[in-house]
Amino acid sequence: MPSILSRKLIEEKILEHFVAYSDVFIEFQSNFCIGQYKHYQNLENGNLVLYFAKQAHQDILRQKDYDPNFNFSFEKFWENHKLFNPTKNSIIKIAKETYLSKETARRKILQLLKQKVLSKKNNNIGWLPNEQYKESYNLFIHEEIKNLSKVLIFICKKLNFPTTSEKIIGEIKKKFNFYWFHYLSTQLKYLKLWSIQLKDLELFFIATQIINIFVKKSKEKNFSHEKIFNDPSIIKNFEDVSINATSISEVTGIPRGTCIRKLEHLVKLGFIAKNQISKRYYLSYLSISKNLISKKITQEATILFSDFYFICLRAMFAKTSS
Repeated sequence: MPSILSRKLIEEKILEHFVAYSDVFIEFQSNFCIGQYKHYQNLENGNLVLYFAKQAHQDILRQKDYDPNFNFSFEKFWENHKLFNPTKNSIIKIAKETYLSKETARRKILQLLKQKVLSKKNNNIGWLPNEQYKESYNLFIHEEIKNLSKVLIFICKKLNFPTTSEKIIGEIKKKFNFYWFHYLSTQLKYLKLWSIQLKDLELFFIATQIINIFVKKSKEKNFSHEKIFNDPSIIKNFEDVSINATSISEVTGIPRGTCIRKLEHLVKLGFIAKNQISKRYYLSYLSISKNLISKKITQEATILFSDFYFICLRAMFAKTSS
């Protein structure tokens, strides 16, 4: 571990190895969105669940005020979950954090109440799922923790700090509520960035699949953030890296007809391009030149997650570095 660990140092390492980092990060985000879509049928519902789940973790963390030895582990999570009472939320606050309109947020919350993902307790709405949901959630979280550990391992390698996935996974599970509160807070902010940029989280989800195949092909070049944004024509060299609508549908779970419609919209925006003969889609250099994937938004995303990685590594390895 570097003698002086900082968010800025992590940010610098990410920007220096931007495409290599994106190879790990974009796959991680893709798996996250796949899980959200699978569980909640769309990403707007998933975004609302993230908001209420974040609050649940925050409420459990407050137990530390009353008991300094409180067990925040994943093993104790659902037992601890029973202790908290949901706090009252205004629809304005919920809409602001999830970047949904008030009407959409209200309608989606009613759907989640009918699905019994959200429930009412003491007249307040909270994330109070049934037992069947809890079982599938546990499996999903196990995978998500493993996927997150891969990103943290990448960061640790760039910081020249030797550790293992097993150690990171064990630490996250040991202090689950702490890490997951910060994780969900970061994801909500990250999704909000792309909601503002594209106005549609499914567009972002589909675009992620195309970015993913680009970074997998180009990662060996080790392009920095500066290199990519100073010379967007780099992307033209990878126009043979493409994917069709059927494959995207199979990976994401989004119906093929919806995928085609959203892909064509991304083509019109200039985010991606389409080979008219093969009907396959690939990342367009216009996505950068038109600021659809802008230097600003990628830097904002990098800062967001650098803050999160810093919180994680400082908590995990404070004793090691002292």
